Amino acid sequence: MKNNRYIYRVAAVFILLFIGVAAYVGYFTVVESKKLIVNPYNKRLDHLENEVVRGKILDTNGVVLATSENGIREYPYGKTYAHAVGYVGHDKTGVESRANVELLYPNYNLKSIFAFAFAEEKFQGHDVYLTLDHKLQQACRDGLGDYRGAAVVIEPRTGKIRALYSNPGFNPNTIGENWNDLVEDTDRSVLLNRATQGLYPPGSTFKILTTIAYLQQLGDSAFDYEYECKGVISKDGHEIKCNNGKVHGKVNLESAFTVSCNTYFVSLSEQISAGELRKVATELLFNRALGAQIDYKQSLFKLNDQSDTFNKMATYMGQGETLVSPLHLAMIASIVYNDGVLMSPYIIDYSLNNKGNVGLKNLPQYEGTYLDEKLCKTLREMMINVVTNGTGNRIYRNDLVIGGKTGTAQNETGADHSLFVGFAEPKEGNKESIVFAVVVEQGGQGAKALNVSNEILNAYKNE
Repeated sequence: MKNNRYIYRVAAVFILLFIGVAAYVGYFTVVESKKLIVNPYNKRLDHLENEVVRGKILDTNGVVLATSENGIREYPYGKTYAHAVGYVGHDKTGVESRANVELLYPNYNLKSIFAFAFAEEKFQGHDVYLTLDHKLQQACRDGLGDYRGAAVVIEPRTGKIRALYSNPGFNPNTIGENWNDLVEDTDRSVLLNRATQGLYPPGSTFKILTTIAYLQQLGDSAFDYEYECKGVISKDGHEIKCNNGKVHGKVNLESAFTVSCNTYFVSLSEQISAGELRKVATELLFNRALGAQIDYKQSLFKLNDQSDTFNKMATYMGQGETLVSPLHLAMIASIVYNDGVLMSPYIIDYSLNNKGNVGLKNLPQYEGTYLDEKLCKTLREMMINVVTNGTGNRIYRNDLVIGGKTGTAQNETGADHSLFVGFAEPKEGNKESIVFAVVVEQGGQGAKALNVSNEILNAYKNE
């Protein structure tokens, strides 16, 4: 009897091991099959590249952004999508890398297998449709012109990235022959995707975070504090001026935000501790993963209680050692516009095989709730006032509700950088709202970023 019991135990162990191995193999065969097929460590990938015609990449309306002809990858719009769509050759970047699984996934069926075996016809990969809108992407390109910088447009309610543009760019059609020159061009850094990996001082766009910290601390009573702006503020031998030394007179939180009064926000360093401001920055994803479904660099916030006086003064109005990407700025605008909720930004919408069947479909993904709904409503009203009556008045229009914050970031090597972050929604109709962020390197005192924003708004209105 004891021997039988022992045999049963051993048998049970082997049965459980068998079930575990079967489940493990089944998981990778069924769930992870696509990733296994085109995983970069899969040696068969080299052969697969020769057996499969890489699928097309298209915008949300079916505009072809990348295609393969006679074994050559072609990019009809050249520099316009160089960073967002990426390239093939010298590794892969952008969507070409992130959608590699779909683009190379073969259309295995009886007909295609016979055609490959007997007619030497290659299999066809899936076509990949993006969330990008060609009109908005062109608007970003046209607005920036020859200026270096970046622009990002996102639907806040879905997380769909509608435009992602970086300049200077490069021609992905000639990536192979120009590779050495592109790599050695350290002055312009054309291979850098400034929209997601470029880090810039936020300038006065950071006053959004300083305002959030103050509202979180005092609520509506934050508007009671008034400050007499004399165009300059001094502390411990350090001076910070308002734009061109302009004297704003008596201002409170709302009016200072509207006219972007530097001295008012520097004065808030006496009201909000460095730790409290750091807490807000951390809550809004500085020094943290952004949760975006795209490659990016983390934004940096370095202020702490041990920081020197000048860095503390500068940080409260958007200078100091703080660095932010255009993508992150647009995500902050999404949080504010969307009542504190952030939907994960994504660029790959869905894929289709050669029979029109959906192979992959990405859906809007909730990332988290970061701010109080009431606070967001208050801040949106303040941002609308910036466009209606303040420093963003240049982009005001009657047919859209537009809010935002201008920014000018000092640049030690040249003219100041110009920034704008904002949102827009139609006054009538059901069109999805957008948020957008623009950074123009050496663009001057906010004006150039507003010009780019106007191009984006024109394209948005005429979609």
